[in-house]
Amino acid sequence: MKKNIILIGFMGSGKTVIAKELSLRLKYHYLDIDHVIEQKFKCTISDIFKTKGESFFREAETQELSELKSKSKNIISTGGGIILKPENRQLLKRIGFIVWLKASPEVIYQRLKHNKTRPLLEADDKLTEIQNLLSARIPFYQSLADLEIDTTDKTISEIVNLIAGCI
Repeated sequence: MKKNIILIGFMGSGKTVIAKELSLRLKYHYLDIDHVIEQKFKCTISDIFKTKGESFFREAETQELSELKSKSKNIISTGGGIILKPENRQLLKRIGFIVWLKASPEVIYQRLKHNKTRPLLEADDKLTEIQNLLSARIPFYQSLADLEIDTTDKTISEIVNLIAGCI
């Protein structure tokens, strides 16, 4: 059975765009956990955070991961904070090959500074918020990653080739 390929990393690291391209290249099914949750609850992630809270959202992520245990040949794009919950970390390891897409806080800031759809970045000082969140998450990303790729100076094609070459 072919493993799934799971993309983890902070928001703005390139998970969605890389997952879409990789799924086309490998002819795997593309699955975005955030999108699945938005469809299931018929509202945006921002609205879920505002109305139901982050813990509700994290539980929804766990539900979606649980359903992937017996599936294969998926390229799975995850939310940046999916690694915060121990149960999610265990599930991710069981589900497939984990690729950590990373970028510096400054690059992430440049990519997201005008984005209004990130509930965790609704701070006045977005760069400091990115630095704080990222420093808390890096140990989890590192502990899970089967492969680490810095997306800062790479094209989509280069990143897809690196991942495809490891499968």
